[in-house]
Amino acid sequence: MSEFSQELLNVPINLYRVAIAIRGEISRKLTESFGEEFTADYWFVLSHLFNESPLTQGRLAELTNRDRASLSRTVACMERIDLVSKTLEPFDKRKELISPTKTAIDFKPEAERIVLEVVGQVVNNLNPIEIMELNRMLALLFKNITKG
Repeated sequence: MSEFSQELLNVPINLYRVAIAIRGEISRKLTESFGEEFTADYWFVLSHLFNESPLTQGRLAELTNRDRASLSRTVACMERIDLVSKTLEPFDKRKELISPTKTAIDFKPEAERIVLEVVGQVVNNLNPIEIMELNRMLALLFKNITKG
C-alpha cells in the first residue's frame, strides 16, 4: 500500500475522532452549565433556529443533515426541557413550526461562550488563516459527500 493510500485511510479515522471529542466536550460543558442534559446536538439545532426561526421539522432536518425520525426524538427531548416550542404552521396544519424558547434565548450567550471555549482549545495552535482554510476544506468535503 502506498503512503498516500495510508494517509487517505487515516482521514475518516481522524475526522471521526476529532468530531466525537469536540461533540463530547461541548455536551459535557453545556450540561454542566445548563444544569440538565444539554447535548451538542441540541446546540446544533438551536444554532439554526437562532439564525432562522421558526422552521419546519423538514427544513431543520435538511439544515442539520439529520433524518426526520432522529431529529424528531431530539426535538421532543428539547421540548421537554423547554429549549424549543412547536406551533402549527398557519397555512398547513399538518406541519409544525419549531422555535427556540425564552429559556434557550436566555442561555444562548453562555452556550456560545462555552462552544467558543471548546473550539478555541481544539484550534489553539492554528492561526486565523488556517482556521478559515480548515472550514473551507470541511465544507468542500461535506459538499462532495452530499452531492449524490
